[in-house]
Amino acid sequence: MSKDAETPDPHALRTELRSLVSGVDLIVLVLAVGVGVCGVFTTFADAAGDGSGGNFAFIAPGLYSGWCMLEMAWKRAASIGHVLLRLLTACFIAPAFVAIPIGVAQAIAVAFPGVRRTIEDAAVQNGGFHYWWSEGVVAQLFLVPLAGYMIGMCIPLGVVLIVVMPVLSIRAPQIAAWGSHLERVDGGARRWATAFVFVGLGATTLGIGLWLFGDGGSILEFPDGVADSLEALSYGAFSMEVLWPLGVVLVVAGVLSMICGCIPVIAARARA
Repeated sequence: MSKDAETPDPHALRTELRSLVSGVDLIVLVLAVGVGVCGVFTTFADAAGDGSGGNFAFIAPGLYSGWCMLEMAWKRAASIGHVLLRLLTACFIAPAFVAIPIGVAQAIAVAFPGVRRTIEDAAVQNGGFHYWWSEGVVAQLFLVPLAGYMIGMCIPLGVVLIVVMPVLSIRAPQIAAWGSHLERVDGGARRWATAFVFVGLGATTLGIGLWLFGDGGSILEFPDGVADSLEALSYGAFSMEVLWPLGVVLVVAGVLSMICGCIPVIAARARA
């Protein structure tokens, strides 16, 4: 690594924040805010909660923060510090760039009597209950941006584990391995060991997600789960439930991959 790459940039945070609101990132930001605001507008008359549009008000911050983290998979990074800085800004700052405008737009909208009357009329037609606004206007004004911000904080963590670090471990293994025991491994073995560790970590993380969100069972239920999933897919029925056996496979493959990657590290430490 060059001396220039190791020298800390005193303006790194300022440069990073500027990059979040320029170029393609700015386009994604505007689109995310637009999607989130449209999601808010769909909730006014949807007292039964039948539509899915309102969910976009909550996931829009995550769409933008996830994109900000995802682009590190192909952007040039001089060191792991650049990746960590982007992880921090993607988790804590990027979601606010979307959640705050959505909250402001929501507050402006409900300030109009006609909007509040639409919410009240929809609730009356639904037996006095409104799926989105039952907690009251004031509570909803805080709930939507806060929940969106919290979801937006979590998405980059999944992206960096499942996509960014596995890609970097192949494209730039010296960055992925920086500061870890993988640096003890010599030559070409370090490249494949780094790839095995981080690709395995990504597969395991994705597998756990599919396993949990797919409402999967235990390992003992795996054969029946595979049969049920194949039967459901043969009838064209697709849902997260049919993916949990795939999650099990990814977890097992990911753990085996990480073990293979750790073997050269253990050998290198034993020789030291």
